[in-house]
Amino acid sequence: MRRIVALLLWGGWAMGVRSEESIPSPSPAPVPVEMLVDGKPFSASQGIYNIPALAKSVGFRLGKSALEDPEGCRRMRFKLDGVDEAWRQMSSEMCFIVRFADAAGDQVWQRRFSVDGISTGWHGEPETSTFTPRQETVRVPTSATSMTIAISSSGPPTAMGIYVVQALKITGTSPSGRRVVYEAGSSAGEHPSIADGWGRSGTRPSMARLVSTSTGESFCILDDDPGTHAEWNLSRAGAPRVEPGEVLTIEWSEMYDIGMGNRFDVNYGNLSPGTYLFWSEELDATGKTLTGPRSLSFVVLQPFWKRAWFWAGGLMLVGALLWLACRAIIRRRIYQHLSRLEQERVVEQERLRIARDLHDDLGARLTHISLMSGLAENEPQSAASRENFQRISSMARELVAALYQTVWTVNPEHDHLEALVDYLCQLTQTFCDTAKIRCRIHSCEVPGERPVSSEVRHNVTLAVKEALHNAIKHASATEITVRMEFADPHLTILVSDNGRGFDSTIVAPGNGLDNMARRMKTLGGTVSLQGAPHEGTTVRFEVSIPAAPSKRSPAT
Repeated sequence: MRRIVALLLWGGWAMGVRSEESIPSPSPAPVPVEMLVDGKPFSASQGIYNIPALAKSVGFRLGKSALEDPEGCRRMRFKLDGVDEAWRQMSSEMCFIVRFADAAGDQVWQRRFSVDGISTGWHGEPETSTFTPRQETVRVPTSATSMTIAISSSGPPTAMGIYVVQALKITGTSPSGRRVVYEAGSSAGEHPSIADGWGRSGTRPSMARLVSTSTGESFCILDDDPGTHAEWNLSRAGAPRVEPGEVLTIEWSEMYDIGMGNRFDVNYGNLSPGTYLFWSEELDATGKTLTGPRSLSFVVLQPFWKRAWFWAGGLMLVGALLWLACRAIIRRRIYQHLSRLEQERVVEQERLRIARDLHDDLGARLTHISLMSGLAENEPQSAASRENFQRISSMARELVAALYQTVWTVNPEHDHLEALVDYLCQLTQTFCDTAKIRCRIHSCEVPGERPVSSEVRHNVTLAVKEALHNAIKHASATEITVRMEFADPHLTILVSDNGRGFDSTIVAPGNGLDNMARRMKTLGGTVSLQGAPHEGTTVRFEVSIPAAPSKRSPAT
């Protein structure tokens, strides 16, 4: 009788489905898709969704609320091209429940086994889909004497889908042995059914039904209303007895397609700039499409610092700043150079004034003293007075010569190499004529515009003068040779004599040698002595005379 009732129920449901398929029903109204940016609703501008570059997330609000429109709730799947590899759904779950009761019938413990998503063998219909076997192990509580089974959609209130269970079998293992505790469809009778001893419950029991599959009759919960639930329950009358501590192995086969039938938000964070296409599709309780996929296009804008105009403007701005900076640096250097030239001009004018004053005033006075002492020598006087006047006249002439050398040194008109070479030739000639010694001078061609500072002229002149003085006074030379060579930028001066020479192993440096070395060191030059007893002496001076930096026209 139960078998007949079950078949009638299944047949009525199947006929209802077929009748619904035979009579076209109006297409359901499409569920709107709302765009969210950083969790807030975002509207299109002239039909285009331009997402700001600084947005942290882009989201979509899909579906209808079960509280606002229970009958309009549908499952929805979605995907974002370029981000999602396949369609996605928001998950929900149904469950297979094992409950234990004590001798008084009170529940003492339960265990839930959840299912969510889509089973491996599901193909849209129970008749065309395949089951997935499942096995779980449960130990009977110490106070339990019986157990019941429930197949329920009473998980999350948003659950929507189909859950099919078949081939339920429970095996118990205890110290007394192994036994079959329960097996669905194994009851005695002419036409046993898996529904024998089972009942339906919940806020909408009609969603619990029996379906026919390729392997036979199966329990099914087709939950198409997220606000309600249904259950298949093994009644207490048919509840199998269990032993405390017994280990139960629960085996069943299942297929399912379960999703969320309520409004939900899906968010995508840190999307790269570009154009995207978001797809959404409405599904029925079994996961079949209702209205076909719909798309929504949007553009994530590039940050301003990644746009071409920003880089072009930035490069132009950097170029302008570099140009202004270079221009300021060049102008500053020009100003510094002009200031230095002005200072040098002032110094040269002052040096020229001093040289003229020394030459015109002090030189004239010393010359007058020399002439007066010379006249006094011719007057009748004692030998001692004549000797004193001769000494005064000699000292005055030496002082005039030293004054003229100082004037030549400080005069900026002589700040070039050619003037230095000419003056050294004159100095050598004057020294040798005064000492009545033969002299040989070998000069060289030098760049006429090669500048030489007064410091270089002063130290080189005094060093050569010291070498000539040593050759005349200490070497007892009868001939002095001065050779000048110029290998740009080095000027070499050789002062040689044919005097008595010296032994470099026993001679001690005097003040003259020290002075020459100190003066050349001040200029960054060198001085060296070569000689041997009775073979004369050669003093070698070498100093660098670099060319002046090339003059450039002032830049503005």
